[in-house]
Amino acid sequence: MKTISIVNLKGGVGKTVTAVNLAAILATEYGARVLLIDADHQGNASKFYRIPAEPGSLADLFEGMAACYTDLIQHTIYRGLDVIPADMSLAALDLDGSLPDDVHGGTPRERALRALTDLRDAVIEDDAYDYIIIDCPPAFSLASISAIAASTDIVIPLKPGGFEIDGMAELTRQVESVRRVSPSVRIAGVLLTMWYNDPDIIGVEDWLRKNSGQRVFNSHIRLSRPVDKSVLGGEPICQWSPTSGAARDYRAWVREYLGGVDDGETA
Repeated sequence: MKTISIVNLKGGVGKTVTAVNLAAILATEYGARVLLIDADHQGNASKFYRIPAEPGSLADLFEGMAACYTDLIQHTIYRGLDVIPADMSLAALDLDGSLPDDVHGGTPRERALRALTDLRDAVIEDDAYDYIIIDCPPAFSLASISAIAASTDIVIPLKPGGFEIDGMAELTRQVESVRRVSPSVRIAGVLLTMWYNDPDIIGVEDWLRKNSGQRVFNSHIRLSRPVDKSVLGGEPICQWSPTSGAARDYRAWVREYLGGVDDGETA
């Protein structure tokens, strides 16, 4: 089973859009059993699939108030795709001492940091899902550290620009620090989002391929108005506009990520 965290320290780079569409493609086009975990206190992935943070949210897992991950799962309208939602209560659970006392051993922080690893191990034991996808917040918070530590793969969506590149370098350093205790974590690659055919954008892409030290996927996600419309409509882009450039790009990227041949649909 793969546990994939979608991570970037900057907002507005297509992180949640990538998470929700990756989850949808795996479930609807590959027949996979997918658990999407919303680890961002803004709860945008939950809102996209119209999943309320009731009766419970991911914060309950960090607080030790949920006995089992199955208590938090909600089904979407898509077969094989389930969600654990988030809400603003996650924002209060960072490293500020607000977590309750742990009666089971270990400090509250230690328990919270291993919460998603424990969830992953329980899912594997139950053979409940083929993929866990975690939409992380745009900050190196307790939730994102817990997600990275539980992951097999880190995918970094990146809007090609100077500030975004600086943020990726910092994220890479932070991931390396987590790898000291979770050595199986790897950065699977950088996914360029909001891409368009412009010499400056192409120059940034070339620089990343040569200098970032990370795999940059051949596939990129074009800047596309149908993506914004699909978000407003709460429907994955491959359902909302199946022949749009972004839908074809996301399909091509998923094939590439899973080890298929990049068929050159992106342009």
